[in-house]
Amino acid sequence: MNADLKNFLQPIAQAVAATLFVVFTVAFFSVPYVLQQHPGDLLLPSYQADLRHMT
Repeated sequence: MNADLKNFLQPIAQAVAATLFVVFTVAFFSVPYVLQQHPGDLLLPSYQADLRHMT
C-alpha cells in the first residue's frame, strides 16, 4: 500500500472506530435501561391483564 494512502486512511479509520465504540457503548447501557430489563430476559405475562380472545 502506498505510504501516502496509508497516512490518509489511518486517521479516518481511527475516527470511525472511535465513534462506533462510543455509539455501541451508549447503546449497550441505554437499551436495557429504557426497556427496564435485559433484552434477553423472558417476558412474563402480566397477572393484572385478563386474557381474552378477540372475536
